[in-house]
Amino acid sequence: MIGKLRKGESFTGLARYLTKGGRGHVLAFDNLASDNAVAAAHEMSIAAVTSRRTTRPVLHLSLSYALGEAVTTDQMCTDARRVLMALGLEGHQAVIVAHDDTDHRHVHVMANRVGPNSKAASDSQSYAKVEAALRKIEVERDWAPVVGRNAPAPATGRRMTGHRTSRDPRQHQVPDRVRRSLLHAETWADLHQGVRGAGWRLEIVQKGRGSGALLVGPGGERVAAGRIDRAATLTNLRRRLGRDPEGRKRSLAALANSRAKDSRRAPLSAGHVLAAALRPILTHGLKPTLRPRRAAPRLSGLPRL
Repeated sequence: MIGKLRKGESFTGLARYLTKGGRGHVLAFDNLASDNAVAAAHEMSIAAVTSRRTTRPVLHLSLSYALGEAVTTDQMCTDARRVLMALGLEGHQAVIVAHDDTDHRHVHVMANRVGPNSKAASDSQSYAKVEAALRKIEVERDWAPVVGRNAPAPATGRRMTGHRTSRDPRQHQVPDRVRRSLLHAETWADLHQGVRGAGWRLEIVQKGRGSGALLVGPGGERVAAGRIDRAATLTNLRRRLGRDPEGRKRSLAALANSRAKDSRRAPLSAGHVLAAALRPILTHGLKPTLRPRRAAPRLSGLPRL
């Protein structure tokens, strides 16, 4: 079994995708009063508004079964609820939809991350929780376990290692010339020239306390270079090519520009502002006067020094 997770913003969009063309068969409406997926989406949207902080209340969970795994609709519904329980979504609103449009039987779940208490369930270690639940189901039904990256197999305690063999479906494709330049360029100049020849550009961007290499496409696509290949991360590129001279020039230019702006407008403190406002009022009509210096009084009987 394989499980996938994704968070989103629109319940209605997901509901229409799951039932488009009549391909989805709704198995259950959990903690909902609606009797169809679109109406349930509206109901879930209203419930999600009660959380002020949650911007992506939609949880899309999909569970896929291998070709040799005979499973009934009741089992699919039970499996979906077990995974929701592992994610801390027990008692949350959910719609369970079975699909049969591929060779592998699979089930989709549209769940509301916002619960009855108006708080969103934590998504920490969500993939590990999903994989751990699926490994238990496989052991109970004597199915071949699927080795995952986040949870160990119960029998061997092993995880999947190494690079992924399949492309991340959320990742944009890049031209082969860009990929070849990332992996085989011998200098930064060759790398930038190869990327620009394909209509793309390579930028060094700040990521938290560090920095990273970002590929920007002609249509606005933004792909992390490390997603193309681990050898194309900024750390590996610098290890192979050294520091990027173009990136250094841009950084120095940005620093000089920021300093020029700061010099043109010197910051004023609150005391400076208040003094400037009160000076015309306090000094209006006043003229400085010179007072004669008064000598200190002498005590009688003391000799003059």
